Amino acid sequence: MKLDTLGEFGLIDLIQVPCYTPDNVIIGRGDDCAVLPYDERYYQVSSCDLLVEDVHFIRGSITPQELGYKAVAVNLSDVAAMGGKPLHILLSLALPPDYTVEEWQGFYQGVDAICRKYGVNVIGGDTTSSPDRLTINVTVLGLVEQKYLHLRSHAKPDDVIFTTGSLGGSKAGLELFLRKEDSICLTETQKEQLRTCHCRPEPCCEEIAILNQLAGSHLHALNDISDGLLSECREISEASGAALILKTDCVPVQETCMVLAEQLGENGLEWAMTGGEDYQLVGTMKAEKAEEICRLYEQQTGRKLTIIGFVEAGSGVYLLNDGVRNPVAQSGYNHFPAETKQEPAVYVSENTDAVEKLLHQRLAELDAKEEQQRIYQHDWNNHLACLAGLLECGESDAALAYLQQMIQTVPKTAHSAYSTRPVLNILFSQKARQAEAVGMDVQIVCEDGLLDFMNDYDVTTLFGNLLDNGIEHSGISADAWLYLDIMQDVKGDILIRMQNSCEKMPEIQHGTLTTQKADTDLHGKGILQIQRMIGRYGGTFHWQYDALKQTFITECRFSSDSKKML
Repeated sequence: MKLDTLGEFGLIDLIQVPCYTPDNVIIGRGDDCAVLPYDERYYQVSSCDLLVEDVHFIRGSITPQELGYKAVAVNLSDVAAMGGKPLHILLSLALPPDYTVEEWQGFYQGVDAICRKYGVNVIGGDTTSSPDRLTINVTVLGLVEQKYLHLRSHAKPDDVIFTTGSLGGSKAGLELFLRKEDSICLTETQKEQLRTCHCRPEPCCEEIAILNQLAGSHLHALNDISDGLLSECREISEASGAALILKTDCVPVQETCMVLAEQLGENGLEWAMTGGEDYQLVGTMKAEKAEEICRLYEQQTGRKLTIIGFVEAGSGVYLLNDGVRNPVAQSGYNHFPAETKQEPAVYVSENTDAVEKLLHQRLAELDAKEEQQRIYQHDWNNHLACLAGLLECGESDAALAYLQQMIQTVPKTAHSAYSTRPVLNILFSQKARQAEAVGMDVQIVCEDGLLDFMNDYDVTTLFGNLLDNGIEHSGISADAWLYLDIMQDVKGDILIRMQNSCEKMPEIQHGTLTTQKADTDLHGKGILQIQRMIGRYGGTFHWQYDALKQTFITECRFSSDSKKML
């Protein structure tokens, strides 16, 4: 079984090592930090984080000083999310062969700067070699007063939800590095703002100390925003057994993030809610005390706490927009994207025969269409030769009559030129005609040669299911649309991005989308098949619903090394 069948959190749940001395543990796994006994007044808190080159950072896009600062910051943020104060860190690095002395010195300058700022000691660690990538591990130790310990499970119905600062800046900073588009028009000050957000985040150590004093027992659940606002809210929801409702018009989006997103044709609010690595705090507090706490906080710090929603009895995370409440699918960064959330292997295997039957039917249809195309092309060459002969002999009237006959025989279902690869071109043409027949606006842009590492069967499986899902969930309306792009980004990764109109969030069962078709034996398995194909080639898969734009977005990404993995 591959890791992507479980997902990051499913992988963690699989291994549950018991506490062999439970009296020495207050809280083990399941929150930002473990909580251990310390003395009559304090608990000790501890956490660790890994940063891996090309997963969490790109060496060419971040200075060694910034990387050292950030590596420590993300760990101090975990302690702040528990209500505590960080005191010590242990730092370990695996260094690749091309790592220089100058990078090493710069990295520790960044570590020194943040540790000096927050009064944290470096008390040990380890160094070793790495075959190709820089890997950093930081373990943090801190203390929290017992009365100020805040857990994800502490949210209560009738609480309000708040965040300590604006969001989306880190995601925008990352996009600025990756896109490098000429159309981006930002001032140097704006670019530096986004760079700082992404490369030099500040943990909320000072903020939590002030909040503890001002709010006391009225401050309940807390989480730091590392994987995205929606992901962190989902963790609070699941741990507390409560529903979190977010007001979309109240989420504070970093100003330059909105500017950049608009220039790139993206949704700045979406970046703020799913981008991650902002390292602000999101939490809940007693509703009747919230206004007073926010006022005192602003008086003392000059900064605002923003109320972005409320807590109810129930479960899940919801977006509230113009009085309409929409459930949010799992969103945010996941290191091992799961195929399904509940028993994925069983759910797939129960329907394997039906799915394989459908896919073989599709491939056979495409093979037949391709053969017809070859026959037609062969005959057409003969017709052209005959026409040329008539013209050479001066038989212009006969040539004209022959040409008119040829025009009448042109197939009415001639394919659009979406791709030079026959199977892809036929498939795209068929699906486009299917969608256009019900009034959908369809645009498909495919850079040739990008998917040569996939065989025809798998390409058919992937795009047949992808387009079927998009067409089905777009619905039949006057303004229904679907856009599919297959492109290569600046890193050389292959990106498949499909967006389609979708008036409401599709229903989800067993961690996947449900079908609206009556024939459930041969339908409703699309997402599972897409995930299976993506996983087969070492790719990643992500989908989300944008309630603001009523848009369903699906992204598949293959690394530039996908061909080498086969």
